[in-house]
Amino acid sequence: MPLGPSVARFGSGTGVVSARPLRVRALVLALLAPLALAPTGCGAPAQADKPGTIETAVGTGEPGWLEGGYAGDAGDAAEARLNAPGALAFSADGTLYIADTDNNRIRSVNPASGTINTVAGGGDQDWALAESATAAALPEVTDLAVSSYGGTLYAASTLRNQVAAIDPKQGTIEILAGREDGSAAQLPPRRIQRLDGLWWPSGVDVSPDGTLHIADSGNGRIVAVDPHDARDTGRPEPEHVRVVAGSGIPGPAGTEGSTDEEFGELGRLAVDGDGSVLLVDGAAGLRRLNSYERTFSIAWNPRVPQHPQAIAVDRRKGTLFAADAAGNRVLAFTPGQRRPTVVAGTGPHGFTGDGGPANQAALDSPGGLAISPSGDLYIADTHNHRVRAVHDIAEVLDDRAG
Repeated sequence: MPLGPSVARFGSGTGVVSARPLRVRALVLALLAPLALAPTGCGAPAQADKPGTIETAVGTGEPGWLEGGYAGDAGDAAEARLNAPGALAFSADGTLYIADTDNNRIRSVNPASGTINTVAGGGDQDWALAESATAAALPEVTDLAVSSYGGTLYAASTLRNQVAAIDPKQGTIEILAGREDGSAAQLPPRRIQRLDGLWWPSGVDVSPDGTLHIADSGNGRIVAVDPHDARDTGRPEPEHVRVVAGSGIPGPAGTEGSTDEEFGELGRLAVDGDGSVLLVDGAAGLRRLNSYERTFSIAWNPRVPQHPQAIAVDRRKGTLFAADAAGNRVLAFTPGQRRPTVVAGTGPHGFTGDGGPANQAALDSPGGLAISPSGDLYIADTHNHRVRAVHDIAEVLDDRAG
């Protein structure tokens, strides 16, 4: 089912578009309003494109959960109302997808127009049975990923024990993995290669070659689904499904060696530019999986936060970013450096710092991360009900390393 006139009007285009218009539109009102009221002699505001500057890209910060927290579709993303945004994902053309968690919706921001729209959620039907994506009553979405060419959006729900495939242009939604009724499935070893049951899926990501990876935490496995037409319609063919790590029995794990060993509690995952999978193992911390050689190695000596709400990798640099919700910070783990770098947040929760350096800004329980095609780091500032952007993050880290 089509998504409606607003989506037709503000379509995402077909070519690769820079993500900078997304943040520029979000900055215009923030920068022009104080200029109009500023007394003569005030200093100029921080330049919008200065590396390391943080700005609000989406959301007014007013959730109003009981007074209408969902608002803004077909309008400017900076004027929309979000309610506890979580997972984020970018498509190749710069479209930003947001899990608007407490509004039970997934929303998209067009990179050219800066317009926000709902692509899934807002209805009253079970998402496994819904006739369209916007007719579904979404469960809490834990993680998001986008197919290589942006045609399919994958949404994992830990509590619902399912992963759904959404076509934002056609407006369809289908369950890709997990039982249709959402019940947890503890799979015996003989069925570990199948996707008809999941138990607490905690993360999804798509590799550069198009392979979809799913962290099936309760079953102690990482599942890979090769790209093929049936996958994009939510019905993967068995011959394209394979377990790339895990014995299927949760338990204590080591840090190096074969992928047939057991995991601790699996958390988020992200795929690097070389196809290796970075994953958070509750027993061993951050680990790197070579899914082709089926081996593990230690990714970095410094441990990531114990339960990062999100991780994202800059595939051009190999830098891993982790959202420390408890510490109200975002950390960067750069290959070759022993200590992480704080790239956003000061520690105490709050909302300050727009227009200035991100590491001097206050965040409140960051719960989602994504790297835009133009190299900006986007943060779901969850309890501030905003999505914020840190400009040119790789340049910032290079300058600090130098």
